[in-house]
Amino acid sequence: MIDFKKFELNAEINSAMKNIYPKKEAVEIFSAICNGKDITKYGDKVDKVMAYMKHIGQKAVDGDVQAKAEINAIRTMMIEAPLVKRLSLFDFMGEKIQVGYDEEVRYKVYQLQGKKSGEQANSGSFPFATVNWRTEVMTEFTTITGGFVVDYREVATGNTDAIAVANEQVVTDMLNQMFYKIMVAYHTGIKNAPIRNYSDVEGITKVALDTALKKARRFGNLTITGDYSVIEQLSDFVGFSTCTDTNTNTVMFSEAVMEEIRKSGLLKFYKGFPVVEIPNTYNVTKLNDAGDFFETYLPEGLLLIVPSGVTSPLKIGIKGGLTSMSGTDISLRAEVTRFDMEFGTKLIKEQAYQIGLLSDTRYEVNKY
Repeated sequence: MIDFKKFELNAEINSAMKNIYPKKEAVEIFSAICNGKDITKYGDKVDKVMAYMKHIGQKAVDGDVQAKAEINAIRTMMIEAPLVKRLSLFDFMGEKIQVGYDEEVRYKVYQLQGKKSGEQANSGSFPFATVNWRTEVMTEFTTITGGFVVDYREVATGNTDAIAVANEQVVTDMLNQMFYKIMVAYHTGIKNAPIRNYSDVEGITKVALDTALKKARRFGNLTITGDYSVIEQLSDFVGFSTCTDTNTNTVMFSEAVMEEIRKSGLLKFYKGFPVVEIPNTYNVTKLNDAGDFFETYLPEGLLLIVPSGVTSPLKIGIKGGLTSMSGTDISLRAEVTRFDMEFGTKLIKEQAYQIGLLSDTRYEVNKY
């Protein structure tokens, strides 16, 4: 005897996938559902996608390998899209170079040689300048890894909130690991460069900041950026005194400065240069050295002065895209999914002087 209820369910699921092909749209709809976005524009496709996801979720719970592979592929696409989008933030920190998985990251380093414009007698000989360059291959690559324990029952029951939380944590963690490598590359490269605009003292001082700004300003318009711990110290540098008595430490602030600090708690401009805070979230899986609170992902004591309009001395390489692998972790007795992305950084030492860097020695730079 034919079970028409099962027949109708299978027919509905099959027609659902036919109506929403290509599968990219199905992933888009399921991603919107998990992230709580507006799904009214998709119409009845939403119910069909959820019915299909619950169906393959239950098959995965029952051990169907093909269903597991399909769910893992869908979640990989859900994670890769926002991760790649957020990688555009690195364009502000350096020159991002993205190549295929089987390709090399190559970049040119230009140098001017010889005499430039000068003064000489009429018809006199003149040595012309020339441009020399070399091609370098980025070899300092590492694998940024994230992942989570897979529970297919969440898909089978339609618990999309748990899926969204797990996906967002992977994206945030991997992005912060890459950002950490960029900050460390800046610190290590500039600190060890033969010619540098660098200072490391206890606390950010006005003298050190003004000196770094003066050196970097000739390379273009500047942006002052760093963690909240260093940005908030700049508020102390904008006061002025109207008292001629050098023994009096009365400091006053303009109404505009006080309004800025009242609104955001931070200074927005310093000497005409924008001040931008780098978001630095807590790593809730790791405690600080004192053990009384969480550690941050990024170094807290680095203040960068970045000029615009010049080729960045920091090269950021990304090979391929996001790759994933799923399997059974025997030690955990659970199914896990791992995500990898090859990521590398290289600071050209001959151009490191273009970036100003102030390091507050009260904070550690190397966190791992």
